[in-house]
Amino acid sequence: MRAEVEARKAGSRRKLSLDTWAVLVAFLLALLVRAGVFKHVPW
Repeated sequence: MRAEVEARKAGSRRKLSLDTWAVLVAFLLALLVRAGVFKHVPW
C-alpha cells in the first residue's frame, strides 16, 4: 500500500495544473502578439 501512495505522488508531480496551462497559453499568445503574428487578441 505504501508503494502505491508513493507512486501516486510521483505521478502527480509531472502533471501541470490548469493554472499552469493558462499561464503558458497567455505567455504564448503574448509572444505571438509581440512577434507580430497577431495584431490583437480579443480577451
